[in-house]
Amino acid sequence: MTTFTELLTSSDTELVKIFYKIKHDPEDNFIKRINNIAKQVGLNHAQLVCALGFNKNILDLTDIYSALGFRSYKQLSYRQNELFTTDIYQQLSIENILDIYSERLEDMRIMESLRSLVIPRLTHIESDIDKNEDPPYIISYRMEIHAIYSSGIADRDFAEQRANKKDLYKYRKLTDESVAMVESGVIPASNLFYMESIMPDEKKLLIDKQYVPQEMIKNRLKNSMLTTGERDLLEDYI
Repeated sequence: MTTFTELLTSSDTELVKIFYKIKHDPEDNFIKRINNIAKQVGLNHAQLVCALGFNKNILDLTDIYSALGFRSYKQLSYRQNELFTTDIYQQLSIENILDIYSERLEDMRIMESLRSLVIPRLTHIESDIDKNEDPPYIISYRMEIHAIYSSGIADRDFAEQRANKKDLYKYRKLTDESVAMVESGVIPASNLFYMESIMPDEKKLLIDKQYVPQEMIKNRLKNSMLTTGERDLLEDYI
């Protein structure tokens, strides 16, 4: 049996050893074949596809992904992308997701792939949060958000896109995402502090973390267009 982490990080030689004894029926349909091989390896369908797809050494190992029913690496990556963006801590645990994010440093191809996938993935998760607010689910979401920033996957464009959307406020608040943005060095606290889309309690958090100096608060108070809520909040710090 092989763990998700082992399959994700295996060298090309190790991958060949893992799949050398794997049996498959060419007559099985696409899903049944993957499920059967996943069972032999000790993983589930999504774990098998994503661990292989995000492994930097799989690209030229045609015998392995063809055994799963993929005629090319591109086909494998399509299935990987579909599963990664739509699975919400069901077949892929938060530990699996964090492993994928930690591996991105090894290959810029994987890094760019993840940068294109995190937005649709987060959209799926956030659309489901209102229906599933149990604590373990929220904890996993919080861990994922912070990993996206701390791993270097999030860039300035990603952070600004997240920060500029008022409708993401609820989710930013759940995870203290504004703090993650600043602590990762992706976007300065001053930029967030002056954004109209960043809510007063998010700004309070930045102040309490000592990312916003007194002079910046005083300067912000000169803005005649401040909401009553933000003005009242900032005046408490003067």
